[in-house]
Amino acid sequence: WDLDTEALETCKELGITAVRVPTPGVHGKFVAGLVDLIRERTSVDTAADRPHVTDLGPWYDVCRPGCCENFRGAKPVIAEAGAAAGPETGTAAGIGAEA
Repeated sequence: WDLDTEALETCKELGITAVRVPTPGVHGKFVAGLVDLIRERTSVDTAADRPHVTDLGPWYDVCRPGCCENFRGAKPVIAEAGAAAGPETGTAAGIGAEA
């Protein structure tokens, strides 16, 4: 059962006009847009003049320093990139290990 079907039924009951838009699938423009995004993300070119569709310009690939500050303070995470795993860190690699 599809949520779209339920939503359309609810709209009908409430007298709201609703139309389900088909998924883009393999439509050429959709696929070309995905290719453009992949090329943009894998390109070393981070110039401000690369393609964009809004007046804001192209968005940042990496947050600027201080952009995403965590004012609650740092907390340890198990899945941190590059973190050591094992019994000494209490991570999954250490579960069930002999002490």
